[in-house]
Amino acid sequence: MKKKTGSILCVLFTVLLLSACQKNYSGSFSVEWGLANEENQERLKENDIPYKIESGKIYIPEDAIDDATKCCS
Repeated sequence: MKKKTGSILCVLFTVLLLSACQKNYSGSFSVEWGLANEENQERLKENDIPYKIESGKIYIPEDAIDDATKCCS
């Protein structure tokens, strides 16, 4: 019984740790990031950065600028 409780606690801790590391961007899509080409879109997707395409340009949330700069420049 003790092993089962330890395993459950380990799984619970892992889930909590992973959810705490996930970023939630809340800003509006007000920053023009670049042209809406496949390369730019793939980089943002791979790094879980939300984006919006409008008039052939990619826009990202204001609070995602630092992360987008780190991964995509």
